Amino acid sequence: MKKYSKNQTIILKLGGSIITKKTSDDPHIKLATIRQLAKELRLFTKRFPKTKIILLHGAGSFGHPLVYQHKLLDKPLTGAQLLDFSETVCSMRNMANLIAKIFLSYKLPVLPIQTSATNLSDIRQLKQYLDAGFIPMLGGDMSLVKKNRAAVISADKLAVLFAKTFCNSIIIFATDVDGVFKKFPPESNAQPLSVLRRKNLKNILEKMSQQKNRYDVTGGMAGKLKTLLKLQKKEAIIFNGAKTGNLTKTLMQKQIGTRVIL
Repeated sequence: MKKYSKNQTIILKLGGSIITKKTSDDPHIKLATIRQLAKELRLFTKRFPKTKIILLHGAGSFGHPLVYQHKLLDKPLTGAQLLDFSETVCSMRNMANLIAKIFLSYKLPVLPIQTSATNLSDIRQLKQYLDAGFIPMLGGDMSLVKKNRAAVISADKLAVLFAKTFCNSIIIFATDVDGVFKKFPPESNAQPLSVLRRKNLKNILEKMSQQKNRYDVTGGMAGKLKTLLKLQKKEAIIFNGAKTGNLTKTLMQKQIGTRVIL
């Protein structure tokens, strides 16, 4: 395997579909899956203690259903919707704390940071935490944009933002599928693309449905791939993080899932 270079930063995003019961209106985390991911990450950090890691997580059943139910997307917040906005943010904070406690039990210094309360245009503090040895963790969250409108900050967008900021970085997406397929949903015997380049990525996006639903208000795989197009001269790996051992293989740079070259 390749050695991780000096000052390399791994941006690891755990999809809401693998760490929560995403299609449930009652938010639940998947304890067994998160424990397995924490165990594998702990073994990696013991082998590569100097590699910096930023941990991101999707909203899953803690965020998407609330945004859909309260119709919070891109509309001015007034009256009861102020409460709905706050309820969604509180739900995401609860999710982050539940996840962080599991990682802490595996001796991983995961530090939950509230995305909605963070100035994402100035990440000097995030760099300080990384330099100190923490694993900062941020998740999908709500934000305010012009004219008091609510917007969703997806963890995928955070991954791209941090990839732009940290020059020597790679994005790793742990999802509930084996990678990127030529068609979504894939046929039963289909294999994911091992490599996906920008020119082919655009063609695949044209074939994908961009419809959103109550369980994923950020666009699913299509939204993820579209967000990646904002990067230049970067790589991302999309793999099935729900399968035991896959995170280890990906972190050890073994061929698994789809390698997206941008």
